[in-house]
Amino acid sequence: MHLSPQVDQDIPVLSETCVDHDHASFEASLSNMQAQEVINHNINAIQTPSVHARDAGVARTHSLVISEGVIQSHSGDVDTGYLQVYAAENEHSAGLQGQIGQSTSSDALFDPRKEELRQSFVETYFEYCYTWCPVLDADMLTYEMRTSPMLANAVSLAASNIRPPLVGHEGSATYYERARTLFYNDEETDGLTALKALSLFYWWAPRAPSIAHRHSSWWWTSVIIRHAQQMNIHREPTDSSMTELTMSLRRRIWWTAFARERLTALCQSKPCIIDEDDCTIGEVRLSDFPADATSQRKGLIFMHWVRLCAIMGRIAKRLLQSDKDDALGDLRQELMEWAMSLPAEIRLQIGSARTVMFDRDVHQLHLPYLTTIIILHLKRSPHDLPQALPPAILAASCVSRLLRDILTRGNARFLMAITCWYTGVAMIPLLQATRIKQFKEDALDGIGILVNTIEQLQKMWGSADVIRQGFDRLLKTMSHETAMDLGRREDMLKLSEAYHVTADNFDWSALFPFVTKSTNAIAECLLKDKAQGAVTRGFASPTDMLFYDQLLNQYNGFIDPLTDYDFEFTNFAL
Repeated sequence: MHLSPQVDQDIPVLSETCVDHDHASFEASLSNMQAQEVINHNINAIQTPSVHARDAGVARTHSLVISEGVIQSHSGDVDTGYLQVYAAENEHSAGLQGQIGQSTSSDALFDPRKEELRQSFVETYFEYCYTWCPVLDADMLTYEMRTSPMLANAVSLAASNIRPPLVGHEGSATYYERARTLFYNDEETDGLTALKALSLFYWWAPRAPSIAHRHSSWWWTSVIIRHAQQMNIHREPTDSSMTELTMSLRRRIWWTAFARERLTALCQSKPCIIDEDDCTIGEVRLSDFPADATSQRKGLIFMHWVRLCAIMGRIAKRLLQSDKDDALGDLRQELMEWAMSLPAEIRLQIGSARTVMFDRDVHQLHLPYLTTIIILHLKRSPHDLPQALPPAILAASCVSRLLRDILTRGNARFLMAITCWYTGVAMIPLLQATRIKQFKEDALDGIGILVNTIEQLQKMWGSADVIRQGFDRLLKTMSHETAMDLGRREDMLKLSEAYHVTADNFDWSALFPFVTKSTNAIAECLLKDKAQGAVTRGFASPTDMLFYDQLLNQYNGFIDPLTDYDFEFTNFAL
């Protein structure tokens, strides 16, 4: 068990000043501190190690103690550029810069009156963020927030955005700007602490990624990855003296960034920085989390979330490299196996019409899963919307069910920005499902839930404004029965010819082990038809040439643009 240092409980939430460390001021700092005296002092004195100091972390040639958190370059297990020839000099430089950073930081600027705010921010983090970003340790956080203004501000920005205090506080924008400035000014010299703080920037995205800018989750995730790679966190360390706590922290930081990058890759059609073949770091494990039941459960969800995101990343890469659906069969199988492998305690419980065992984290775990099913079962067409196959329609109805459960309980601020994407993707199949008589009522209800959700997300995320505007356009077009041509029969038949005949007999219902006929009306209809043989195994696979013929025969109204429809969008709570 790792005990945190005993420190004063009056902890600063913020630093009141930000020191500019450009090249000139860095040289001035060296002069002012009499760098040579610092070196001599470290050679002749025994240093008190920092929180992350190694037991045997002293350089062979120079006696500067190197904190495990200091960003040391070229210290990995592979040396393709032969820079280890200069390892001693590199360690000396890292130690010197670390000493300067430590001497210029101060924990004297704090306001004891902000102690209650600090405590509430910590509670919010562990309640809402920890499952998806388990980079902070409760027994160390008090000390770390006192010694790192950047981390204190980062915790404050995330927590105040999720659960704004009803008393005076400076606000997420102020906390973000201070933490960001401290980072860019190199005020935080402990690399691990900086990565922790940057990981919390995920909960601040007031601007949509419509243009390239340095405030998006994509940008900050990339920054985390590059810094982590520079610190060689993606490789299993060869230094046996590294503490188990530090090893655990490295795993949690790395896999958090990995999962986020994979999510964004599929969402925004971006290539990934991380190549899994380059990584030798071990998977996160339950022993990386505290032993209490709550932390263990959150850790279990995090582990399976990372595995899901890994599959999503492989799907994104395959889609970027090939437009052939038959190239996705193995990944569809991986997705199904992921759902079947979930431990009982974190399986989704929506088999009945009403959710009795609601679990906020389990619901959030399944939102990206269901969104990926939709992505795999949307077929591009020359028309305004892609064609949605039955698995996509069922998955979208489940997304609306999960969001309904969340909205019913009166709080949606904990939903991450990526939820805007989940909501936008789910709208596509539900819009088309309104054209099927037996689906229409449930689809309209689901669309209303998506609209209500995006309204809540608009309070926090810039991307929600973009999605909401898209909703308004799509709903207006559909309600006027105009140019939204969802595909003619001949177009669908041509599209079906692009696929190769397959004998995989993939059973799409296996993607939904948590769904029953009681889940909703769409599930009842699709599963009943399947049980009665109206939907065959061949119907399920998008790689089967018979798929579209059977789809046309059973749901011909769904894709017939010449049919008149009665859209009643006036019932939406817009």
